[in-house]
Amino acid sequence: MAVSSGRAVVARRRGGPERLVLADREFADPAPGGVRVAVQVAGVAYGDVLLREGLVPRTRFPVTPGYDAVGVVEAVGEGVTELARGQRVLLRTPGSGGYATHVEVSQDFAIAVPVDLDAAGLVALSLNYVSAWQMLTRVAPAAPGGTVLVHGAAGGVGGALVELARLRGLTVIGTASAARLEALAARGARAVDRRGDWVRAVRAAAPDGVDIVFDGVGGATGRRSFSLLGAGGHLVVYGITGGVQRGRRSPIALASTAAGTLRQSALSLLSKGLGIDGYLSASYVPAYPDRFRQDLTELVALLARQAISPSIAARLPLAQAAEAHRLLAGGVSGKIVLDVEEHR
Repeated sequence: MAVSSGRAVVARRRGGPERLVLADREFADPAPGGVRVAVQVAGVAYGDVLLREGLVPRTRFPVTPGYDAVGVVEAVGEGVTELARGQRVLLRTPGSGGYATHVEVSQDFAIAVPVDLDAAGLVALSLNYVSAWQMLTRVAPAAPGGTVLVHGAAGGVGGALVELARLRGLTVIGTASAARLEALAARGARAVDRRGDWVRAVRAAAPDGVDIVFDGVGGATGRRSFSLLGAGGHLVVYGITGGVQRGRRSPIALASTAAGTLRQSALSLLSKGLGIDGYLSASYVPAYPDRFRQDLTELVALLARQAISPSIAARLPLAQAAEAHRLLAGGVSGKIVLDVEEHR
C-alpha cells in the first residue's frame, strides 16, 4: 500500500535555494532488497547544493536532495534479511531523496543503530564522517605521529577529518575563514587563516613538509598545497568547493578551478616520491558497499563510546530546507540537520 500523506522537499529545476519547496508526495512500497524508512532527521551536505545547481551529472529534475538520514524502518522489500520493521537505522541514499518524510534505500546502505543515540550526531556519520574515515584509512593512511593539512577544516567533511585524524594520533593543520579559526583551534587543530599567506604559515608549522593534504576546494589550492608535501607525501583531492560562490554555480569560478588544477605526469610523481589520490564519495561508496557498512558501523561504535562528537551547526525544520542551504553557503562549522518527524 502506498503512503499517501508524505511530503518531500523538491527542486523542480536548477537554481538557488528558493527552488526548494515542500510538496505532498506518495511513497510506494520498497523494491526487492530495499526498505522504506520513516525519516526522523536528514542531513544537509555540500553535495546537495551541487545537485540543486545542476552540477551533478545525469541529474533529472524535479529532484529531492539529501544523502543521509536517520529513521525507522516502515516496510521491507522482498529478500531483505539485514533489517526489519521497527528498527532504527542510519542510511545513505544514492545521492538524493533524503529531504523527505520517507525514503527508500537498499539494505546495503543502511545499518541498525541504537535508539538512545542522538539523531543529529548519527546523521553526520554516513556522509561526512564516512568520507573522512575512508580517506584516512583506505585512500591515504598515515602512521600515528604524522602531520596532515586539511583545507576547509571547519566544514562538514573537513571537521570530521580534523577530529578523526587527531583520534588516530596525527597532528592537524587546518585552513578556515577568520571567523571560524577559534572553533577550529578548539577542536585541536593548528588553525590557519585561508585568506592570509597560508602556504607560509603551513611551512612554518611543518618545515619538513606534511604527510597528507586533504583538499576539498580544488584548483589553485591543490597546486599550491603540492609544494608543502614532505617525502612520500600524498595530496588527496575530494571536492571542488572553489567552483561554487556563495552557494551558487559560478562559470567564472568553475573555469578558474579547472584552469588552476594541478597537473603532474606519472614520471614527475615517481621522481619526487609523491602521490595524488582522488576520492569521490558518490562513486566510492556504491562501488564498495561492504566497506561502507563496515566503516559506518565502526564510526557508530566510536560515537556510542563518546570517542567522537560531531559538531552540529544548526537544526531546522524540513520546511526550512532553503534556509539551510543559505546557511551552508555562508559558511558553518559542522553539520546542518533537518528535523523531519513533525511533517509526517
